[in-house]
Amino acid sequence: MLNRRQFTQGGLTIAGLSAFGAGIPAATAQELNDDGLHVQPWFLESFLDVRDDFADAKDAGKRLVILWEQRGCPYCAEMHKVNFTDEKILSYIKPNFEFLQLNLWGSREVTDFDGKAMEEREMARRWGVNFTPTIMFLDEEIAEGKNAKELEVARMPGYF
Repeated sequence: MLNRRQFTQGGLTIAGLSAFGAGIPAATAQELNDDGLHVQPWFLESFLDVRDDFADAKDAGKRLVILWEQRGCPYCAEMHKVNFTDEKILSYIKPNFEFLQLNLWGSREVTDFDGKAMEEREMARRWGVNFTPTIMFLDEEIAEGKNAKELEVARMPGYF
């Protein structure tokens, strides 16, 4: 299990590598899902109940991360093309985090930690997501009755 120091160092490593990503060779092919979002084979397949996703991530010894993207986002595309193809970054992300990808304008129903269900676009407003990509890092423990915004320990709003 990661402690706070390891988590912070990892987040700073991801941010730092993202900032210098321009020098990293990029993959040429990018896969898009039906919503037009770039996808990775290691992203979490989910029924969109974040309570279950959190429990599954915890059982695997990982933290749940929520990644917000939108169709046509050039920064999202750059993150997938540059950062998510870098083995240094992936060798840290894959064993430590489960990534749940959500669509800023999506209509799929998502259930929050407090049991409230709503469309992705409504959940984005509830959680205060304004930019893409936005990466929400959640606490290691969940508190009854709180939503994901209240359980968030760090946020990367936009592409750094």
